Amino acid sequence: MMARRLVIAGICLAVLIAAVAIILDQMAVRPGPSAAQSTSSSGPTAGSSALVSGSPAPGGAEGPTVNAPSGSSTSGAQGSGDGKSGEDGDGPSTAKPLEVLPPVIATPTGLPEPSAPAPLITALPEPGSAAGEVVDGWPAGILSLPEGTTIGSTSVSTAGDVLQVAADGIIAKPQAEVLASFRQSLVSHGFWSEEAPAADGSLAERFVRGTDTVTVSVSTTGTGNSRFQLLGSLHSKAD
Repeated sequence: MMARRLVIAGICLAVLIAAVAIILDQMAVRPGPSAAQSTSSSGPTAGSSALVSGSPAPGGAEGPTVNAPSGSSTSGAQGSGDGKSGEDGDGPSTAKPLEVLPPVIATPTGLPEPSAPAPLITALPEPGSAAGEVVDGWPAGILSLPEGTTIGSTSVSTAGDVLQVAADGIIAKPQAEVLASFRQSLVSHGFWSEEAPAADGSLAERFVRGTDTVTVSVSTTGTGNSRFQLLGSLHSKAD
């Protein structure tokens, strides 16, 4: 009798286990309400990201606003829209165009250029040269040689309306005194002086009056005297 009850109890237990297995199997295949709700409430998929704020829904009504991710084209559009708005954000900027003033024409206020000085010579001599003395035709009233000069040579030549002069000599004076002597003579005739390039150990000055120029360079000889060389151009007509 006990064995029969045990058999019946075992059969019932097997049926119960089978029923529980069938129920669990059905629950695994069919998702419950919570799973469906979780799926529907998840974020938009890649296909749905194309819907942006203000896009019309299929039924003609406005669809829900979808916040685009950071760095997307939607953010760029909103940024450009804000840039066009006014200071208060109520509308586009209404800045006035810049006024362009007419160009200012300056009135010349400088002094007129001075006229060329009158020529110091009016007639050109015959070309020539001389050794140990002043050549004929030398403009002695304009180019006087320093006192005590031992003349090496002098020459005059012409080119058009220009008198070209050259001279060299030795004088027992310092270089600065020799230049000062020429400066005193030429400045009295309207020349102004400026420093000129010179070789090492030498001094040179350039004298200018309009288009007339005279250049004098002075060096020291082996005996301690000064030797000068002079080159000049004097115009017989004012340019």
